[in-house]
Amino acid sequence: MGQSTDTFDQSSIVALRKNLPAFCGEMPVASQSNASLLQYLNYYQLPIPLGELKLRAGTLNLQQQPVVTMSWTPKNVRGSVIVVHGYMDHTGLFNHLIEHLLNCRLNVICFDLPGHGLSAGQPGFILDYADYVGALNAVISASQTMFEGPLHAIGQSMGGAILLKHLMQQDAQSDYPFSKLNLLAPLLEPRSWTIKRCLFLLAKHFRRSSKRVFRPSSFDQEFLDFVQHRDYFQPRTVPMAWVAALSNWIAEFKQFAGTDRPINLIQGSGDKTLNWQYNLEQFKSKLSGLEVQIIADANHHMVNEIEPLRREIFAALRL
Repeated sequence: MGQSTDTFDQSSIVALRKNLPAFCGEMPVASQSNASLLQYLNYYQLPIPLGELKLRAGTLNLQQQPVVTMSWTPKNVRGSVIVVHGYMDHTGLFNHLIEHLLNCRLNVICFDLPGHGLSAGQPGFILDYADYVGALNAVISASQTMFEGPLHAIGQSMGGAILLKHLMQQDAQSDYPFSKLNLLAPLLEPRSWTIKRCLFLLAKHFRRSSKRVFRPSSFDQEFLDFVQHRDYFQPRTVPMAWVAALSNWIAEFKQFAGTDRPINLIQGSGDKTLNWQYNLEQFKSKLSGLEVQIIADANHHMVNEIEPLRREIFAALRL
C-alpha cells in the first residue's frame, strides 16, 4: 500500500455511508454528491472508473443491516469473481488484487463483511460465521442477477474459511455458484492456538474484548505501517465473541464429512499467523479435490505481500 496524498477520516466515512444508494447501478463518482466515494477510492488507491471501466457501489440489506458492496467492470468481460476479505480487513486493502483481476478481464465484486470497513455492525464482532455466510449469499444473489458468465471466488484468510463454510452448507443436489474456488492462506487454527484457546477460556467470563496486537502478517513493511497507523477502519480490540466463533468454526470443520469439489489453495511457507502445516493436513483429509500451491517464504496476508511474492501468488490463481 503506497503513500496516498489524499485525506480520509471518520467524517469522510460518515459522509460516504450516508450517500451510498442500493447496490443496483453505476455510480457517477465525479459528481459532487459522491465526492466522499472518490475520496475513499483515492485514499485506498482503488481503481477510478474512467473510460470503459465501470463502478457500482452501494448497499445490500442483510436483516436491516447494510452490507457495502462494490464492483468494477472492465471492457471485454469474460466472467466475474467475488473477493472475500479476512478478519479486520476490508475492500480498501485489496487494491493490488482488484487491479490484477481487472487485467484478467473479470468483473470484480468486493464487499465489507458485517463489522468491517463500511458495513454496519460492531467492529470485529460476530457470534457465528454463519452471519458472514449470510452476507456472502446476498452478494452471490446480486452478482448472479447483475452479471453474466462464470462466477469465481477468492477468499483471503478468514475469507477462505467463509467460502469453505459456504461450500460445506451446499446440498449435494444444489447448483454450486462458483466455477473456480481459490483460498489464500485459509483460516483454521491460528498459530499457538492451544495456548490462545486456554487464555480465551479463562478470560471470557470477565472480559468482553482483548487488546489487539498488530502482528507482521506481510513482508511489505509499508503495508503493515499503513494498517496500524493510517487505516481508519482498524479496530484496536478483538471481541471475545469472535474468538468463540473461531473456536466453533474449527470444531465444525473437523466434523465435516468432506467434499470432492475442486479447490485451489495457495499457502505461504513464511506464514507467521496460522498453524499452516497442521491446517493443510486437516484440509487434505476433508477436501479430496484440493490442489495445494506453496509459495516459498510468503507470509500470511498474501494479497499484500511484497511485489515479487505477490506476482507468484496471483499467477497461482485459477480463474
